[in-house]
Amino acid sequence: MSENTITTTTTTTINILIVFYTRYGNTARMADEISQGAKEIPETKVAIKRIADDVPMDVISKNPEWAKIVKDLDEKYPSNSIDELVNELPQYDAIIFGSPTRFGNMASQMKTLWDRTSRLWLNGSLIGKVGGVFTSASSVHGGQESTAISMMFPMLHHGMIIVGVPYSIPELTETGSPYSPSRIVGPKADRPFEDKDIKVARGFGKRIAEITSKLVQNGKDKVGIKVS
Repeated sequence: MSENTITTTTTTTINILIVFYTRYGNTARMADEISQGAKEIPETKVAIKRIADDVPMDVISKNPEWAKIVKDLDEKYPSNSIDELVNELPQYDAIIFGSPTRFGNMASQMKTLWDRTSRLWLNGSLIGKVGGVFTSASSVHGGQESTAISMMFPMLHHGMIIVGVPYSIPELTETGSPYSPSRIVGPKADRPFEDKDIKVARGFGKRIAEITSKLVQNGKDKVGIKVS
Protein backbone atom coordinates (compact mmCIF):
# COMPACT_ATOMS: atom_id res chain seq x y z
CA MET A 1 0.00 0.00 0.00
CA SER A 2 1.48 3.28 -1.05
CA GLU A 3 1.54 6.25 1.26
CA ASN A 4 0.54 9.64 -0.05
CA THR A 5 0.80 13.05 1.53
CA ILE A 6 -1.93 15.63 1.23
CA THR A 7 -0.59 19.10 1.76
CA THR A 8 -2.94 21.78 3.02
CA THR A 9 -2.43 25.41 3.89
CA THR A 10 -4.15 27.58 6.45
CA THR A 11 -4.98 31.26 6.23
CA THR A 12 -2.42 33.41 8.01
CA THR A 13 -3.14 36.76 9.62
CA ILE A 14 -0.65 39.45 8.64
CA ASN A 15 0.21 42.35 10.90
CA ILE A 16 1.05 45.76 9.48
CA LEU A 17 2.35 48.76 11.39
CA ILE A 18 1.93 52.31 10.14
CA VAL A 19 4.23 54.59 12.12
CA PHE A 20 4.17 58.28 11.39
CA TYR A 21 5.04 61.75 12.57
CA THR A 22 2.68 64.64 11.98
CA ARG A 23 2.44 68.24 13.11
CA TYR A 24 -0.82 69.44 11.61
CA GLY A 25 -2.62 66.15 11.00
CA ASN A 26 -2.08 65.65 7.28
CA THR A 27 0.23 62.67 7.66
CA ALA A 28 -2.24 61.16 10.14
CA ARG A 29 -5.04 61.40 7.57
CA MET A 30 -2.84 59.67 5.01
CA ALA A 31 -2.13 56.91 7.54
CA ASP A 32 -5.88 56.40 7.92
CA GLU A 33 -6.42 56.04 4.18
CA ILE A 34 -3.48 53.65 3.75
CA SER A 35 -4.85 51.58 6.60
CA GLN A 36 -8.26 51.38 4.91
CA GLY A 37 -6.62 50.10 1.74
CA ALA A 38 -4.60 47.48 3.58
CA LYS A 39 -7.69 46.16 5.34
CA GLU A 40 -9.26 45.33 1.98
CA ILE A 41 -7.08 42.21 2.03
CA PRO A 42 -8.59 39.48 4.24
CA GLU A 43 -6.88 38.56 7.50
CA THR A 44 -4.98 41.86 7.67
CA LYS A 45 -4.55 43.67 10.96
CA VAL A 46 -3.22 47.24 10.99
CA ALA A 47 -1.80 49.17 13.93
CA ILE A 48 -1.27 52.92 13.58
CA LYS A 49 1.32 54.54 15.85
CA ARG A 50 2.20 58.22 16.13
CA ILE A 51 5.68 59.47 17.04
CA ALA A 52 5.55 61.95 19.89
CA ASP A 53 6.18 65.59 19.00
CA ASP A 54 9.01 67.42 20.70
CA VAL A 55 7.37 70.86 20.72
CA PRO A 56 6.51 72.04 24.28
CA MET A 57 2.80 72.46 24.96
CA ASP A 58 3.30 76.00 26.17
CA VAL A 59 4.46 76.84 22.64
CA ILE A 60 1.60 74.96 20.97
CA SER A 61 -1.02 76.53 23.25
CA LYS A 62 -0.17 80.00 21.94
CA ASN A 63 -1.77 79.00 18.62
CA PRO A 64 -5.41 77.96 19.22
CA GLU A 65 -5.74 76.18 15.86
CA TRP A 66 -2.57 74.19 16.42
CA ALA A 67 -3.60 73.38 19.98
CA LYS A 68 -6.93 71.96 18.74
CA ILE A 69 -5.14 69.81 16.13
CA VAL A 70 -2.82 68.40 18.79
CA LYS A 71 -5.75 67.73 21.14
CA ASP A 72 -7.63 65.86 18.41
CA LEU A 73 -4.51 63.87 17.49
CA ASP A 74 -3.86 62.94 21.11
CA GLU A 75 -7.40 61.62 21.45
CA LYS A 76 -7.28 59.53 18.27
CA TYR A 77 -3.61 58.52 18.25
CA PRO A 78 -1.93 58.89 21.63
CA SER A 79 1.73 59.49 20.90
CA ASN A 80 4.36 56.84 21.49
CA SER A 81 7.94 57.34 22.58
CA ILE A 82 10.60 56.48 20.03
CA ASP A 83 12.09 53.79 22.28
CA GLU A 84 8.68 52.10 22.57
CA LEU A 85 8.25 52.14 18.81
CA VAL A 86 11.72 50.75 18.11
CA ASN A 87 11.02 47.82 20.41
CA GLU A 88 7.76 47.08 18.59
CA LEU A 89 9.03 47.17 15.00
CA PRO A 90 10.14 43.50 14.79
CA GLN A 91 6.68 42.30 15.82
CA TYR A 92 5.15 43.21 12.44
CA ASP A 93 5.24 41.60 9.00
CA ALA A 94 5.21 44.97 7.23
CA ILE A 95 6.01 48.51 8.36
CA ILE A 96 4.97 51.72 6.61
CA PHE A 97 6.69 54.96 7.62
CA GLY A 98 5.13 58.41 7.17
CA SER A 99 6.68 61.84 7.55
CA PRO A 100 6.11 65.36 6.24
CA THR A 101 8.92 66.91 4.24
CA ARG A 102 11.63 68.93 5.94
CA PHE A 103 13.74 70.61 3.26
CA GLY A 104 13.51 67.54 1.04
CA ASN A 105 14.19 65.12 3.87
CA MET A 106 12.27 63.24 6.56
CA ALA A 107 11.36 65.07 9.76
CA SER A 108 13.91 64.94 12.58
CA GLN A 109 11.52 62.87 14.72
CA MET A 110 11.47 60.12 12.10
CA LYS A 111 15.23 60.35 11.64
CA THR A 112 15.68 59.94 15.40
CA LEU A 113 13.60 56.77 15.30
CA TRP A 114 15.87 55.31 12.63
CA ASP A 115 18.99 56.42 14.49
CA ARG A 116 17.92 54.32 17.47
CA THR A 117 17.51 51.08 15.51
CA SER A 118 21.18 50.04 15.70
CA ARG A 119 20.31 47.06 17.91
CA LEU A 120 17.73 45.89 15.40
CA TRP A 121 20.30 46.21 12.62
CA LEU A 122 22.90 44.21 14.57
CA ASN A 123 20.34 41.45 15.19
CA GLY A 124 18.92 41.51 11.66
CA SER A 125 15.49 42.02 13.18
CA LEU A 126 13.96 43.77 10.15
CA ILE A 127 15.47 41.65 7.40
CA GLY A 128 12.73 40.47 5.04
CA LYS A 129 10.06 42.79 6.43
CA VAL A 130 7.94 44.50 3.78
CA GLY A 131 8.16 48.28 3.93
CA GLY A 132 6.83 51.44 2.36
CA VAL A 133 6.70 55.19 2.96
CA PHE A 134 4.39 58.18 2.52
CA THR A 135 4.82 61.94 2.81
CA SER A 136 3.40 65.40 2.09
CA ALA A 137 4.67 68.88 1.37
CA SER A 138 3.32 72.41 1.24
CA SER A 139 3.96 73.00 -2.47
CA VAL A 140 4.51 71.42 -5.86
CA HIS A 141 8.11 70.16 -6.06
CA GLY A 142 8.37 70.75 -2.32
CA GLY A 143 10.61 67.74 -1.77
CA GLN A 144 8.12 64.87 -1.73
CA GLU A 145 10.17 62.47 -3.83
CA SER A 146 13.48 63.10 -2.08
CA THR A 147 11.75 62.79 1.30
CA ALA A 148 10.28 59.43 0.32
CA ILE A 149 13.67 58.21 -0.84
CA SER A 150 15.37 59.51 2.30
CA MET A 151 13.13 57.22 4.37
CA MET A 152 14.07 54.28 2.16
CA PHE A 153 17.81 54.47 2.84
CA PRO A 154 17.61 53.03 6.38
CA MET A 155 15.13 50.42 5.18
CA LEU A 156 17.63 49.14 2.64
CA HIS A 157 20.34 48.97 5.30
CA HIS A 158 17.97 46.90 7.43
CA GLY A 159 17.30 44.48 4.57
CA MET A 160 13.63 45.38 4.17
CA ILE A 161 11.66 44.75 0.98
CA ILE A 162 10.46 48.14 -0.27
CA VAL A 163 7.14 48.50 -2.07
CA GLY A 164 6.11 51.57 -4.06
CA VAL A 165 3.00 52.71 -5.92
CA PRO A 166 2.29 51.07 -9.32
CA TYR A 167 0.88 52.94 -12.32
CA SER A 168 -1.96 50.43 -12.35
CA ILE A 169 -3.49 52.98 -9.98
CA PRO A 170 -4.61 55.57 -12.59
CA GLU A 171 -4.64 58.50 -10.16
CA LEU A 172 -0.87 58.20 -9.76
CA THR A 173 -0.54 60.44 -12.82
CA GLU A 174 -2.25 63.22 -10.81
CA THR A 175 -0.86 62.82 -7.29
CA GLY A 176 1.89 60.98 -5.46
CA SER A 177 4.83 59.25 -7.13
CA PRO A 178 6.02 55.70 -7.83
CA TYR A 179 8.03 56.01 -4.62
CA SER A 180 5.11 56.70 -2.32
CA PRO A 181 1.75 58.33 -1.80
CA SER A 182 2.37 62.05 -1.33
CA ARG A 183 0.20 65.09 -1.48
CA ILE A 184 0.36 68.87 -1.47
CA VAL A 185 -1.11 70.30 1.74
CA GLY A 186 -0.71 74.01 0.97
CA PRO A 187 1.30 76.75 2.70
CA LYS A 188 -0.97 76.61 5.77
CA ALA A 189 -1.21 72.79 5.75
CA ASP A 190 -4.98 73.01 5.34
CA ARG A 191 -5.61 71.90 1.77
CA PRO A 192 -8.51 69.40 1.66
CA PHE A 193 -7.95 65.79 0.70
CA GLU A 194 -9.05 65.03 -2.83
CA ASP A 195 -10.47 61.80 -4.18
CA LYS A 196 -7.28 61.14 -6.17
CA ASP A 197 -5.18 61.37 -2.98
CA ILE A 198 -7.43 58.86 -1.24
CA LYS A 199 -7.33 56.39 -4.13
CA VAL A 200 -3.53 56.43 -4.33
CA ALA A 201 -3.17 56.04 -0.56
CA ARG A 202 -5.67 53.19 -0.37
CA GLY A 203 -4.24 51.49 -3.44
CA PHE A 204 -0.80 51.65 -1.88
CA GLY A 205 -2.04 50.17 1.40
CA LYS A 206 -3.78 47.35 -0.45
CA ARG A 207 -0.64 46.58 -2.45
CA ILE A 208 1.49 46.42 0.71
CA ALA A 209 -1.00 44.00 2.27
CA GLU A 210 -1.23 41.86 -0.87
CA ILE A 211 2.52 41.46 -1.18
CA THR A 212 2.99 40.87 2.54
CA SER A 213 0.26 38.24 2.57
CA LYS A 214 1.87 36.35 -0.32
CA LEU A 215 5.31 36.44 1.26
CA VAL A 216 4.09 35.35 4.67
CA GLN A 217 1.90 32.59 3.22
CA ASN A 218 4.73 31.35 1.01
CA GLY A 219 7.21 31.36 3.88
CA LYS A 220 5.14 29.64 6.52
CA ASP A 221 5.36 25.90 7.11
CA LYS A 222 2.81 23.75 5.33
CA VAL A 223 0.81 21.19 7.23
CA GLY A 224 1.35 17.65 5.92
CA ILE A 225 -1.35 15.06 6.48
CA LYS A 226 -0.35 11.48 5.74
CA VAL A 227 -2.99 9.10 4.44
CA SER A 228 -2.58 5.46 3.44
